[in-house]
Amino acid sequence: MVFAVIGALLLVSALVLGILGSFAFIAVASVGMFFIAAALIAQTVRSRGGRAPAGLALAALAPMVFGMIVAPFAYLAWVYLGWGLIAGAALLALLNGRGARTEL
Repeated sequence: MVFAVIGALLLVSALVLGILGSFAFIAVASVGMFFIAAALIAQTVRSRGGRAPAGLALAALAPMVFGMIVAPFAYLAWVYLGWGLIAGAALLALLNGRGARTEL
């Protein structure tokens, strides 16, 4: 639910930026679409423990896309942030899987 609200707010702000004539609307819209896709993935994943890692892994791609479009000189900072979020999602998935295996 949170990812969907953030994505919708970003798409509305991208619309406003597009009307104002700013080319930053492309980056903001792409990040908003990633958040909406993360909300859809979080709803389709069956296991409760797998929803957060799946959504976080997809949302981790948003800073990378944002860095490529808006801030090319600070691109590596955005890439490292994205990879850190992906590593966090992988760690969360491993911890959830380990907890599910010990409960059986």
